[in-house]
Amino acid sequence: MSMPDYEAWEMRPRKLTLEEIEHPEKVIEDFFQYAQLPEVRWIMWEGTKTMVTGNFVRLKVSERSSLIYFYEQMEKLVESVFVLHRKMNRTP
Repeated sequence: MSMPDYEAWEMRPRKLTLEEIEHPEKVIEDFFQYAQLPEVRWIMWEGTKTMVTGNFVRLKVSERSSLIYFYEQMEKLVESVFVLHRKMNRTP
């Protein structure tokens, strides 16, 4: 699978603050303060089932909000891991 060429701005974190970019391990810590591993698995599965089955409208408002919040936290987590990966590989 060939990787497309991305614009430079697309290869930078969008959701992290400057402090979080400097200390991505803090974002990882915060993520697992929010949800432990079994909870993360459950939320990911419930979110996937909801997307596939189209049952989003059947969820309570609080459940929908929780899924959106979880997605936002996952996005920050992925960006933090990306920052760590670049630091480990000394990639600008």
